[in-house]
Amino acid sequence: MISNNTTFYIESTSELKAFCDELQNSTWIGVDTEFMRERTYYPEPCLIQLSADIGIACVDVVTIDDLTPLKAVLCRQDIMKLMHSCSQDLEIFHLLFDEIPPNIFDTQVASAFLGKGDQVSYAALVEDICGVTLHKAHTRARWCNRPLSKEEILYAEDDVRYLSEMQQALTAKLEKLGRKEWFDAEMQAITSTTVFAINSRNAWQRMNALQQMAGRQLAAAKALAGWRESLAQARDKPRSWILADKVLVRIANTLPETKNELAAIEDITDGFVKHQGDRVLAIIEKSLDHNESDQPTGPGRPDAREKALKKELIAILDAAAEKARIPPSLLATRRDISAMIHGQRELAVLQGWRYETVGQKLVEYLNKNAV
Repeated sequence: MISNNTTFYIESTSELKAFCDELQNSTWIGVDTEFMRERTYYPEPCLIQLSADIGIACVDVVTIDDLTPLKAVLCRQDIMKLMHSCSQDLEIFHLLFDEIPPNIFDTQVASAFLGKGDQVSYAALVEDICGVTLHKAHTRARWCNRPLSKEEILYAEDDVRYLSEMQQALTAKLEKLGRKEWFDAEMQAITSTTVFAINSRNAWQRMNALQQMAGRQLAAAKALAGWRESLAQARDKPRSWILADKVLVRIANTLPETKNELAAIEDITDGFVKHQGDRVLAIIEKSLDHNESDQPTGPGRPDAREKALKKELIAILDAAAEKARIPPSLLATRRDISAMIHGQRELAVLQGWRYETVGQKLVEYLNKNAV
């Protein structure tokens, strides 16, 4: 825990530079962000909280235009950045800096390797390790409103106040169990820049429903997902405001050829047909004529034999996870299992410590019981 309880509220670039200059000699920095994302595609950063031996600072991103001093210190490889459930925070920094700060220690990920579940909350972990009960009164605060209340600022400060103490405790336990290398490898994977580079070509990968599609329907769904992503980015609006996932899938499964057929699909609005109908029909028509060698294909709906095989593989996965006392999701996802059944081998579960823990057993069972 930070022994120096000095706190700062930073509202100008000069104040930020002065604080970041003090951080240059730090070996670690606790980091968290507060943002809004109810009506936009891109998250709107509102506050960045920082902790170090020198104290805690709340950086008011609403009032500061130039975050160059912060980028300089957060992007240093030799300073460890401590976070909890870092994915959304790193998305913020990718947006602000066009890169991901290196050398991240995620306390939620570390706790998962210690058998505490894969989604343990910050408050629960603080209580477990530090013996402190945090207040939850401002979990839904409007962080872009100004001025922030003293209570809101204190709440935000608490989000980084205990990161150092938790990191030290978690690291000691990881090393004792011989899992520090497992954790380090996982952090390298989840903080890769490619994870945050969402574009029209890979937008479909966010949609689990597409795993049940194949052939022309899948080709249309991928094309529609790419179009929706580009439009959402251009308008800075949530994807669902452009077209809900369930409606996109219905369009792809139906493959309408006319506006009347499009309008007949459940939950399609007249306004969508009027303003986007021609474009959607053109996308569908073009996707059906796609004859390149890499034409998208998928496994389609599993038959009874495949369902039984998947059930057995999941049982092997769950048993290995229970033996290691970690969540099964740390080893492999249900999507990974389906991909293995259909011949994919470039998967995390078939590499490194995951292969030793369960991947080899899964491959051996597959080889004996192929669909």
